[in-house]
Amino acid sequence: MATSERGKLFVSSGVEINHPAVGRERTGGCRPEDAQIRQEWRELTQEERQQFTDAVRCLQSIPTTLADDLRQIYPGVQTRYDEFLATHINLTSVIHQTADFLAWHRYFIHTFEQDLKSKCQYTGSLPYWDWGLDAENPHLSVLFNGDEYSMGSNGAFIPNRDPAYWPAIHEYIPVGTGGGCVYEGPFSNYTINMGPIDGAGQKAVNYRFEHHPHCLKRDINPTVTRASVTFRHITELILSYDTIEWFQGVMQKDPRFSVPSVPYGVHRGGHVGVGMVMGDAAGSPGDPMFYLHHAQIDRVWTIWQGLDPDTRRHAIWGTHTIVDTPPTANMTLDDMIDFGFVSEPVQFRDLMDTLDGPFCYYYT
Repeated sequence: MATSERGKLFVSSGVEINHPAVGRERTGGCRPEDAQIRQEWRELTQEERQQFTDAVRCLQSIPTTLADDLRQIYPGVQTRYDEFLATHINLTSVIHQTADFLAWHRYFIHTFEQDLKSKCQYTGSLPYWDWGLDAENPHLSVLFNGDEYSMGSNGAFIPNRDPAYWPAIHEYIPVGTGGGCVYEGPFSNYTINMGPIDGAGQKAVNYRFEHHPHCLKRDINPTVTRASVTFRHITELILSYDTIEWFQGVMQKDPRFSVPSVPYGVHRGGHVGVGMVMGDAAGSPGDPMFYLHHAQIDRVWTIWQGLDPDTRRHAIWGTHTIVDTPPTANMTLDDMIDFGFVSEPVQFRDLMDTLDGPFCYYYT
């Protein structure tokens, strides 16, 4: 990947474009030549990979600063990392299949990245997971080989399982290659403090924010990734849909934008492809892979924006609620977006460009 060509973005499938809004007016203070570069996991050195996972584990160890009255409502929030998880759980119904899905997650992972830097002395950038590199055999990826330079192993293999029913989408998910606790690597001893909330084959807790310590589970699933996140799926998503409603709808498998050849969408495919905690719609940030997955979601959106920046830079569509249920008003770029415990609200229009507003980064 040619990171030296800072005016270009490249997707591994061969799509080459100019970065959205390069050379266009901005109100922020970002200088493109000084922008940080977010790299794919395999582009990091082993030392850089370990620095990232060390910083994540640091954030998982920093005690929460929630006030006592909030601690009574959110007893599962024990750490700063948990504040991100609780925010995602709390806002799930207003940040998925909504107008602000892409922008909300862009700022959410940016805030996570900034916390790694400010609270845990991380000097790198948030890496991303280019799914296409692993889609055929994700269980063999260097991301999941379980060594000290990985994102931890697959879950321990649990045999003789049937496809798991996912109540939220009324579908069965095929069995993967793990199913148990992550047993090797940086997160093998990590305890998740909340959930499960809503995932296939997982018993939900009675109260979403109760303190429920449990291990990180994964069920890496080649059947799902081969059907959802190959380079073909990524490229077709970027090139086939000219409007934001179809682009974000097909990406998320929004039932209002059904495409028979897209059984999962790249968003759901990446989540369910890792499985278990990552496959929990609300509780997925419990798995640190969430942040690499959503960096790739953000990268794909950035590439799509760059194909027609004048039209797409500020393109939004939709309402405040998941598939507009219950019906709510259309969102506008003037709306303030809530980020719960992790940040003050931010205006929608400030979240549309990775080189403007609070942002200053590129993707390789």
